[in-house]
Amino acid sequence: MPATAVRHASQPDVAPQPKEEAARPQIHGAEGATTAAPSPARALQARLEMDLRGDAQAEIVEGRWPLYVALPFWGGVSAVMWAVIIGVAWLVLRRL
Repeated sequence: MPATAVRHASQPDVAPQPKEEAARPQIHGAEGATTAAPSPARALQARLEMDLRGDAQAEIVEGRWPLYVALPFWGGVSAVMWAVIIGVAWLVLRRL
């Protein structure tokens, strides 16, 4: 076998690609497709951002309390209610 045939057989049939191009996946779109497909993730993100902006405006417009005020208030209401329940139960058990 001549030396040129041996060299030709040891070389790959495909030209080597640079590492950057080889690592990048090849994506081929359908022919005639000119618009991008809508992304459900982007639609969800946009809806969540609108809801977040709406909630921030609702707190200002509706006069909702911030959490650092609402949490102690409702904690106090709950404590008073439990005190009443326990007090009534204690009175009922004492009368028996």
